[in-house]
Amino acid sequence: MRYKEKVTSTEVITVAELRQQVGTDRVCLLDAREPQAYGRGHIPGAVNLHPSRLEHSVLLDCGEEVPSQLRTPEETAGSLRTAGVSNDRVVCVYDEGGDYLASRLWWALDVAGHQHHRLLDGGFSAWVREVQAVSNEHTPAAPGRFVPSRVSHRRLDFCDVITAIDDPHIIMCNALAFESYLHATIPGSVSFPYTETWADDSYPLLRSRHELAARFLARGITARHQVICFCRVGYSASQLYFAARYAGFPHVSLYDGSMVDWSARGGDLVPGAN
Repeated sequence: MRYKEKVTSTEVITVAELRQQVGTDRVCLLDAREPQAYGRGHIPGAVNLHPSRLEHSVLLDCGEEVPSQLRTPEETAGSLRTAGVSNDRVVCVYDEGGDYLASRLWWALDVAGHQHHRLLDGGFSAWVREVQAVSNEHTPAAPGRFVPSRVSHRRLDFCDVITAIDDPHIIMCNALAFESYLHATIPGSVSFPYTETWADDSYPLLRSRHELAARFLARGITARHQVICFCRVGYSASQLYFAARYAGFPHVSLYDGSMVDWSARGGDLVPGAN
């Protein structure tokens, strides 16, 4: 198992970097796992905030229901403040490691316009392996003072996507497994399984920014393109969204609701290109 050198990034924080901040007022620590996992043990000082607490289901006029839709930044701000989030304080999010819950929460913070949010590389698994310090105490956070500023292009809807399909400057990435992509996908999309964002020899640590950028380039994606990430409903796509932002791509969006929303609104799914 190799361990990464210190990462200088506005998207990622390493265990070594976080260790110096835990127990101080410099960081707001959010555990994105299920409440049961949080209760069995978490990083000291962390507050449990599963991303589903920022979501709701949307009932369409046709009668179809689309689950797990992110609420507006104005609506999510209350939950974020209760968890201790403020605009001027670094927020660190984590899950078990090798998952997409933390990246989903990171994306929600991105949509809400938070400027200082980072994802813990390797998640809780890396923390336990390198530090061992774990808490079972549930301590309510001091309320934060977060004021959202909506970044609308980070979250797209059906109308945005249907107008993007034939645009050569936009590339849509299906974050599901390749076999799933071959079975059904949004027309014109390419396959980029979210599982490829983690390093083969040090899972669940992330690939380096250069490695991730190379994987996007192998699919014909450069910094000039707008990248739209999607999956079945929007969770695994969050990890690919995060990886693209970490790799330095400036124009990255997520289709919330993804293929479930697409189909519910009458969009066709087609077999992916082999």
